[in-house]
Amino acid sequence: MNRTPIPIPFTRRLAHWQSKVMPSVLFFCLCIAIAVLWKQNLSLPSLVGQVDIRRLDIRTTTSGTITNLAVQLFQKVKAGDIIAKVNPSDPMTALGGSTDLVMAKKELLQLLSLSSASSEFDIQRNLLDKERLRTEFLQQKVNLASAEIRLQNLENEYERAKGLIEQQLLSESQFDLAEKNFLSSQAEVNERKLFIKDLAATIETIEGLIQSSQEIETVKMEIDRNSLARSIARMEQEWVIRAPSDGIITGIQKRQGEMIGSSDSVVTLTENASNKVVAYVPQGLDIPLSIGQAVTIRSRSQRLQQARAVVVRMGESFEIMPDMISQLQLHRLGGLGIPILIEVPDSFACKPGEMVNIIMDSPHE
Repeated sequence: MNRTPIPIPFTRRLAHWQSKVMPSVLFFCLCIAIAVLWKQNLSLPSLVGQVDIRRLDIRTTTSGTITNLAVQLFQKVKAGDIIAKVNPSDPMTALGGSTDLVMAKKELLQLLSLSSASSEFDIQRNLLDKERLRTEFLQQKVNLASAEIRLQNLENEYERAKGLIEQQLLSESQFDLAEKNFLSSQAEVNERKLFIKDLAATIETIEGLIQSSQEIETVKMEIDRNSLARSIARMEQEWVIRAPSDGIITGIQKRQGEMIGSSDSVVTLTENASNKVVAYVPQGLDIPLSIGQAVTIRSRSQRLQQARAVVVRMGESFEIMPDMISQLQLHRLGGLGIPILIEVPDSFACKPGEMVNIIMDSPHE
């Protein structure tokens, strides 16, 4: 009698494996997948931060009336776009150090219409005009030397301000003031050089008239009288305020037709992009941090995205945390924390003011 056991078919063995072993394997794999997804996407953040908001108060350097407000609320602007035009209440005060230059230009315009030198009276008048222009020429040379020294000082201040703004040790308003003073002084030096050249040409022409004693109808100058007149009118009548950078108008403090004082804010410009995140390490929370440390930034929106970022700055003292960060992180207001600044890559699409999660690397990573 054959006692060999009856072989079990492969299909029955497979059915037994699927019913007894497969559920355990699938359950184990599912637990691993849930753990990995939880760690990557749903794990609690170490800190909560906010994308840095850069707001610029666009101010005017002179008092007057706003003749044209060229922007509206929430309008996008680019660097150099016209924000507003101001009609200064006192053009000479608004010109500051250039007042004597404008007055001298006005005097030169009056001297452009010289009459004929047929009479002795006209010759004597030309002599007086020559001496007056020579005196003005020497005075402008002195003023040019002073303006060049002032330009050199302002250029040094501007270069120093550029270094400080790159290190984030200087405010945007102070940097804008240094840049504005440098550009204004540079324009003044160029204007003075052109004016001195025009004075020299005028003196040379008048000397030729006196020596020849011939009748002339006009003195041919290298100056374009219409251009000079337009330049003076533009300087005296209207100042233009331009956007210092790209952004969105998020506040309008003055409207068209309103009076404005010196250094008054006209509009508020908010830059529409930022690659910095500000966060706070709460008091009592032991999180080892150092400059240059890598962290993970994760968005809090439905469209989940994350990126690697780097800590670039750290504070040295505790400060009161902003209400939103304190509420999300400590579930109460008025918390204290040490501020940190994190730089995120440009590929991480975020808007200024957006809240983000910050995950610190584990010690073993």
